[in-house]
Amino acid sequence: MTKAIHTPDLSCLESIIDLPVRRSPYWNILEYCRHIGVEKLPSGKCHWMARIRRIDGKYSQKRIGEVVQIHKNGLDYNQALILAKAWFDQPDIKTIASQPYALGVNSVLKYEKTSKCFTVGDAMLGFVEWKRIAAAKTYFETTLSLINHHIIPRLGNLPVEELSQSVFLEFCIDVLESAPKRGNQTQGDRTRIEALDHEQLRKRKKTLNTVIGLLRTAIEMSWENGDVESERLWRRLRRIPHADTPRQFFLTRAQAKRLIASCRPDLALLVQGALYSGCRVSELAQLKVRDVGGHVFGIFVAPLKSYRGRYVILPDEGMSFFLDQVSDLDDEDLVFRMSSGKAWSGCHKHLFKAAVRRAGLPDGFVFHGLRHTYASQLVQAGTPLAVVAKQLGHTNTDTVSRTYGHLCCDTIEAEISRRFSPLQKTRSDPRLRDLRESLQGKAEPIWSWPRKNRSKASSDVVSRLKMREDELRLR
Repeated sequence: MTKAIHTPDLSCLESIIDLPVRRSPYWNILEYCRHIGVEKLPSGKCHWMARIRRIDGKYSQKRIGEVVQIHKNGLDYNQALILAKAWFDQPDIKTIASQPYALGVNSVLKYEKTSKCFTVGDAMLGFVEWKRIAAAKTYFETTLSLINHHIIPRLGNLPVEELSQSVFLEFCIDVLESAPKRGNQTQGDRTRIEALDHEQLRKRKKTLNTVIGLLRTAIEMSWENGDVESERLWRRLRRIPHADTPRQFFLTRAQAKRLIASCRPDLALLVQGALYSGCRVSELAQLKVRDVGGHVFGIFVAPLKSYRGRYVILPDEGMSFFLDQVSDLDDEDLVFRMSSGKAWSGCHKHLFKAAVRRAGLPDGFVFHGLRHTYASQLVQAGTPLAVVAKQLGHTNTDTVSRTYGHLCCDTIEAEISRRFSPLQKTRSDPRLRDLRESLQGKAEPIWSWPRKNRSKASSDVVSRLKMREDELRLR
């Protein structure tokens, strides 16, 4: 087996010399959208390379010199870095290049105090510092991103005492009508509530409720600490009534096999790992050899989204699969890597999307759907919800019940049929067989979502939302 080459340190000449010859360059990220690289060709030539990500999503690159000691008049790393940055700053390059941004995740609240009063920003500052030490790293980063994007720009400098119901209502509508922000992509145009379709509205309401929860908790903590006087300031910040959407699309075993066959080899292994374990892609990407078969017949998943790790029990087939992956690896090695040797990160998304299309699956199916497929299969097979929740890492069965409870129908039907005492003797009814086959047939499920939010609550915001849903239903 050929050992994978991890991302090389191009600032070290010895590392460059040890690199295998290949036609595609090796790259190091200076900052996102700006890279420096080395091209080591079969001809013996070894060049320094610079690369930028363009606005259109593609790349442009340039040779900037030869590598020192491999070539007589070559450049060392620092000299190549100066030339690369000079190329990045050329006017014609800056015109077509995406804006660079620093590596890593922002960990600072974007708030500077400008008022003597205790503001919403002050409340969020205390809340963020508490979450920094109390929450899991990934949860903290997600929380901070939501606060910086939604709360600070709109309410940061507002005194908490002035957070009235009318201000809160305007805040809710503003969040609902703002386009979702994904990473460093340019945010889309604002869309009025009345113009949102059901699925867009569902997603925006879910985001809004998360933001309201953060705002409410931060002001509640400020009240507990004596920074604000009245508990009404946080009690009146109520979430929008919102029905969670049951999962109605998951892969059959035939679809799962088709998807695996459509993936390139390294991605196929990652997909199989998700289908065997129900783990998130981030959990699989950080799974180490020592976590496989250490204390249980399964794997240990390190704490990522929550502060608790968990054990995931595997079937025999799944356990054999994971043991195959860790063969000949050291305890601290990652179980799953890309074929290039790099650790899996967000780069799996476009590869998975292409595989989904090749497999003939709905375009909306994403990697996280493999986790839903895992859970759905267990629920349909009659697995107790408490067991499913434990495998997925949930603290209780509430989320599993809301998301997958509708799939318990087979188990419920069997229990009712077995335990119901007949009132009269009846002969076999062929209509029942036909109905059961039509409801539980083997046809692939349709990509769809529930059409109506069943909430009966009312308020100014809810009224607007329900009016929009009624309009869509009448079309």
